[in-house]
Amino acid sequence: MDPVSLPEWFTAFAEISAVAVALFLPQYQAHRERKTSFTRMRRVTKGMLYALAHDRAACTESCDSSRLESAKELNLYLQVAFLVLSDQRELDLREEVARLYRALTSPHADIQAIEQEIALL
Repeated sequence: MDPVSLPEWFTAFAEISAVAVALFLPQYQAHRERKTSFTRMRRVTKGMLYALAHDRAACTESCDSSRLESAKELNLYLQVAFLVLSDQRELDLREEVARLYRALTSPHADIQAIEQEIALL
């Protein structure tokens, strides 16, 4: 029985490493992409909610808050997100944003309390 030489050990290790990278790198990249997507979605929706809260605070009593431009944009975003999202965390975030949207567009919204909820988002 011949002892295996050191270069053959290095070659075997390199082949095993290449197979491991080929198997697990796509999964790791997909995980990072999902994480980045969720972070981006949270940042965008938070900004849109703050814009709606600001516009709603500037809106008078006779103003229909659902007709505000920021409300229309957020509503459109929520409708598109309903069709596109598949990750459970993103779906949960969408539901939370939809709840805050409904609260902001209600006639007697407590803007300060809703802004505190947005900050916790």
